[in-house]
Amino acid sequence: MTDKPESSDIRDVIREEKSRGKRRVDTKALELTRHRLKVLREALMNSRTEREFVEAIRELGFGDDPEKLREALKIWRSSFSR
Repeated sequence: MTDKPESSDIRDVIREEKSRGKRRVDTKALELTRHRLKVLREALMNSRTEREFVEAIRELGFGDDPEKLREALKIWRSSFSR
């Protein structure tokens, strides 16, 4: 599928229509989650050191919660412990 704005809108409407009668689908929340995952994935792949990774996620506002920071570092360390 193309990533044109109108095709994204169409997909959102289709998703909402499929969920009719079920739990509502919050397409804005899904899009925000996808964006955050993309940004974190980029930080994970482009950081050469732990310090660079921490700086990247703090710039994005994800490093404010110590528990979440600890979990992110755990993931980063496991991906580079070869």
